[in-house]
Amino acid sequence: MKGIIVNYRLPYTKEVVVRIPGIDTRRKAAKLVGKKIIWRDERKSEYFGKITAPHGNSGCVRAKFTVPLPAKSLGKEVEIEE
Repeated sequence: MKGIIVNYRLPYTKEVVVRIPGIDTRRKAAKLVGKKIIWRDERKSEYFGKITAPHGNSGCVRAKFTVPLPAKSLGKEVEIEE
């Protein structure tokens, strides 16, 4: 499953907001809590995180990464493990 990083959750730069196509309600987003998430940059470096909570009522989720993501990650795809 793929998603897109839409924003940082300031002031916590390790936390990002992710929009997932096909997930459009808070209830569906809550089912993804606890799943692992990976962002890969163009040099094939991998950043690992975990979905922690739904964010709002439109189906977005919050994900917390082990290290802060670089600013170039905004708008890029992430992979959610099934």
